[in-house]
Amino acid sequence: MRPSAEPGSSSKPPAKTPSKRNRLCFAPRRRTKTDAISHEVAPTCFRQASTLCETESMSSALPALIFDLDGTLTDSKPGIVGCLRKALDAWHIFDPGPLDRFVGPPVEEWTVELLPDGSQDDRVRLARDYRACYDREGWKNNSVFAGVREMLAELGKIGHPLYVCTSKQQHFAVRILDLFELTSQFTAIYGDKAEYASHSKVDLLANLVSEHSLSPRITWMIGDRIYDIQAAQANQIRCLAAGWGYGSAGEYAQADALAGAPADVAVLVRPV
Repeated sequence: MRPSAEPGSSSKPPAKTPSKRNRLCFAPRRRTKTDAISHEVAPTCFRQASTLCETESMSSALPALIFDLDGTLTDSKPGIVGCLRKALDAWHIFDPGPLDRFVGPPVEEWTVELLPDGSQDDRVRLARDYRACYDREGWKNNSVFAGVREMLAELGKIGHPLYVCTSKQQHFAVRILDLFELTSQFTAIYGDKAEYASHSKVDLLANLVSEHSLSPRITWMIGDRIYDIQAAQANQIRCLAAGWGYGSAGEYAQADALAGAPADVAVLVRPV
């Protein structure tokens, strides 16, 4: 039996001080290609009126919702395609296909497709030229999809933990969300970085899920392209297709559910 408290002493046990790992979220040191992928992601963390963010150390009854950025939260296609066209023209590259197919995958993937016989240095230079245009003008040629602000406000009011996981470079993602005053809606924003050894969304999502102790059983990835669906499947979490984005019917068919509009999301992710 548990001994009773001494007379005159408090029966309340001393409060345990949570470790900093469980209480606060800091961006770790800059990682290089020699670091293991499981430790590479340096997330950007946010909470309203604070430069720190609390991590989800225990699973919540409400699903955590991880959003893609391009084609899910914002209509970024005009800026991406415009800068891609300028880069291809400068390189005298003719591509007969629709350029919007490059909205979604990492830049490093589509440089291989556009320069199949090019050297790695050429692909790096093409990516650099595209990003220079995007940094200068493309990122602003963007808008929030109708209904997204209301969707995020509703989901936040319900109590869902919200995250962003995007193949876009992290500094661009944060800049865009800052521009549209959406940053404070999210617990953390995960984006790609040039120094990462892997540019796969599978690995980026795996880091987010692991570092925030999210339960795959009650976590959703919400995105519009096959890359989002494949990343979710590889991490054994459910995927909700954002039907208002840039994906095709064939891509959406591979998701666990389809939301035709942002207003549909809250109902579809509701625990049963």
